[in-house]
Amino acid sequence: MRAAVDHLVRDGALAWGTRAMCVLVETLLDRGTHADVAEAEAAIKRLATTPTHVGTPPHEILLLRLQALLARARGDETAYRDFRDRYRATARSLGFEGHIAWAEAMP
Repeated sequence: MRAAVDHLVRDGALAWGTRAMCVLVETLLDRGTHADVAEAEAAIKRLATTPTHVGTPPHEILLLRLQALLARARGDETAYRDFRDRYRATARSLGFEGHIAWAEAMP
């Protein structure tokens, strides 16, 4: 997955690279070792600074989701609830049905 993400981002396929990066982050957080969580955080930071998509609603909503998942993996319940609630509100305001369902499924 890492190689695929690097290849897509390097080749300028940012839409696919973003989705692949999200899958990588979620996989790392599911595994949950200290190294995996640190790598997921680095990937989120990389995604946050991807110049083509910064500030666009699809980019921002993905970041909120990933930041919530990272906070939860770190055991930071306050940050988790904040990101989760912001993710839910953003999903609803944009009418992104898939994200609304994902956000509502987050405890």
